[in-house]
Amino acid sequence: MSEKEEKPSAGFPQAGAVTVSDIQELIRRKEEIEAQIKANYDVLESGLQVDDEIVEFGSVNTQNFQSLQNIGNVVQHSEGKPLNVTVTRRGEKHQLRLVPTRWAGKGLLGCNIIPLQR
Repeated sequence: MSEKEEKPSAGFPQAGAVTVSDIQELIRRKEEIEAQIKANYDVLESGLQVDDEIVEFGSVNTQNFQSLQNIGNVVQHSEGKPLNVTVTRRGEKHQLRLVPTRWAGKGLLGCNIIPLQR
């Protein structure tokens, strides 16, 4: 190998080895990451936090909850409209307003809601 030729550094191709599809993939990933950040920012701005226990989500509450599909239905029918959400956070109840909105990722909330195992 001559002095002008350089070895690719740990997992990175030489500059001349980058293809258009490599660049398109990086752009796609960048847009996906930006969409996730925006969605998570919107959720955090609404006040929802990791480990919040949802006790009321629109018309779904602890009395009529059967499955996450209940919440999914409320979200689907509330796109672009504010939803009242009540959560318990560290033993205290908090009233929040979420607005389900389309984004580049899955769903309309930009977060995952999982059922508690009790």
